Amino acid sequence: MRRTPASSSPPPAADPNAKRNDWATIRTLLPYLWVYKWRVMAALLCLVGAKMANIGVPLVLKNIVDRLSISPSHPYALLVLPLGALIAYGALRFSTTLFTELREFLFARVTQRAVRCRCAFT
Repeated sequence: MRRTPASSSPPPAADPNAKRNDWATIRTLLPYLWVYKWRVMAALLCLVGAKMANIGVPLVLKNIVDRLSISPSHPYALLVLPLGALIAYGALRFSTTLFTELREFLFARVTQRAVRCRCAFT
């Protein structure tokens, strides 16, 4: 239960017919998010890293399939190239999950503060 002084007046009610766009929402939340600007930036970097790793997965899988047709003149390549490409595929799949979880970890406090501050004014 929230306790407020008796002399404070409630905030003006928002017009239910007014349309809010994304930029208006961002402008409203920006003061609360800017307190944690480094966490927000780190979370955005993790988001970009996860997307880049996610884009790289099909490219590495294509590379694995292409490398399966190796000439017998290089016998060491029969095992090393597909195995290396398979390890790269696994690393990219892992990094997609890792960057997503890091983003959630870094942004959790920012989200909680923004919700808490936003609810205090509604």
